[in-house]
Amino acid sequence: MQNAENDSNARGSRLVPICGWCKSIRTGADVWEKLEIVLTREGFGEFTHSMCPDCAETIFTKKVYLQSYQQICKAISASLTLSEVLDHIVTNVVKVMNVKASLLRLLNRQTSQLEVAAYHGLSKRYAGKGPVQYDKSIEDALAGKPVSIYDILADPNARYRAEAEAEGIRSIISVPLRFKDDVIGVLRMYSAEPMAYSDEDLRFMAAIAEQAAIAIMNARFFEKKLSRERRYLNLFQEVAAAVGSTLDIENVLDMIVNKVPEAMDLDSAAIHLLDEDGFGVELAALHGISSACISEVLTDVERRADDLRAEPSVIEDREPKGIELRDCDPPVRSILSLPVKSGNRVIGVLRVFGNQPRKFSADEINFASSLALQCGTAIENARMFHRLAREARYLKAIHEVAMAVGSAPRTEDVLQVIVRTVPKIMNLKAATIRLLDAEGKKLVIAASHGLSQKYLNKGVVDAARSVGEALSGIPVMVYDVVNDPRIIYPKEAKEEGIGSMLVVPIMLRGDVIGEMRLYCAFKRDFSEDEVDVATVLAEQSGIAIENARAREARG
Repeated sequence: MQNAENDSNARGSRLVPICGWCKSIRTGADVWEKLEIVLTREGFGEFTHSMCPDCAETIFTKKVYLQSYQQICKAISASLTLSEVLDHIVTNVVKVMNVKASLLRLLNRQTSQLEVAAYHGLSKRYAGKGPVQYDKSIEDALAGKPVSIYDILADPNARYRAEAEAEGIRSIISVPLRFKDDVIGVLRMYSAEPMAYSDEDLRFMAAIAEQAAIAIMNARFFEKKLSRERRYLNLFQEVAAAVGSTLDIENVLDMIVNKVPEAMDLDSAAIHLLDEDGFGVELAALHGISSACISEVLTDVERRADDLRAEPSVIEDREPKGIELRDCDPPVRSILSLPVKSGNRVIGVLRVFGNQPRKFSADEINFASSLALQCGTAIENARMFHRLAREARYLKAIHEVAMAVGSAPRTEDVLQVIVRTVPKIMNLKAATIRLLDAEGKKLVIAASHGLSQKYLNKGVVDAARSVGEALSGIPVMVYDVVNDPRIIYPKEAKEEGIGSMLVVPIMLRGDVIGEMRLYCAFKRDFSEDEVDVATVLAEQSGIAIENARAREARG
């Protein structure tokens, strides 16, 4: 008995090194043995492995949490729409956390209100009872506290205490939905009795809320992108249908400037086009912005016709340095400029304006570029139609004049048909035919249309001082009649309201015998087609005169 006690005392007084990691015991120099082997050898009995209740509960809970976490993540990640994501969150949280109900509120940044987004296990009456007063748990959640537990029945000042009691709710657990550094909402869980939660429970709730926030933001992004692409497709189809069914350019351009800003969440738009001859830029359509504001926003370089760019141009943050935008309220801060093309030729520019700094994505630029291309197609279709219609009018006029030349008994009748027909088909103010006198020094009126008698009587037109190139057999365009030094009576032309003029020689057997003058009420250039038609009609005048002279010679 004494020896056993001595052995026991010796064992109790001895310093035993034990590994803190694997629990092996050092029994000799550099000799380590498993704890159960040493204890068996020392007479403590035979050993087997088991698990204490605390460890079993911890391991089982962690396994359940892991499986539940995976299930919830899988469910919400498989959802595409925001409503599906929200529904999966509130439904699965109730199952996993074994609570009575759950409700998810998202923060409305514009109103700073927490609005109901989804709920499960609650009555519609309770869920829609009204705006949530910021109770302690809400304040904790919005302040970023991982989890806040609130016993609503223990708070006599709680606004919705009676409604909670009627709903069978005792405790409310609030978890912030955090995305990066922002709290985007609050996930609330409701229990019928006060519940104690372990640290593992609280960490799990926070992890689920984090995944829920990520899923919500992903769904929002997807729906926003899908909605934008749907708007883009609908607008593109609408514009394409209009381009294919109408020759009214104004309607198509107005549709584009009205609907493009709306589809791109911008504020205004405008289209500038080169005129048909390519000499100047004109405002063709605008929406949401005044023409005065555009003239202030655009630089001189942007307005010049020869600087229309062949590629998209972006101004993402335009600070009006040193420029007071008097007619822009609010001022334009971002501009997307897209070339309007006909084939490979730039014929104009579509500009979309934003009142806030804006970064334009590749999708936005591609979408706007496709509409600018539709602009070009619509314009080219309409211009081609108008060209064909104009050419048909020209051919009809030439035919009518030719018939008159062959049938009219008097030269002046044929010439009068010509001066009446030309302004009508070419949208001009007036026309005159003057013939050289017998000495070839004066130009005498033979026919006129659209001019006042006062202007016709202004004075003698001296052939030597007139537009000399025409009398040498070359058509002449006078862009600015009032200020051109070749014009003998500029003051009278101004009073008559004449802006531009085309002078075409009248030939007879190779000799110039007079000239036809075409007058426009504003300054403009004459196209090659117009010069060709005027030249043909001038030739018809020469033929009419020759026929008349032949008849006179026959007596």
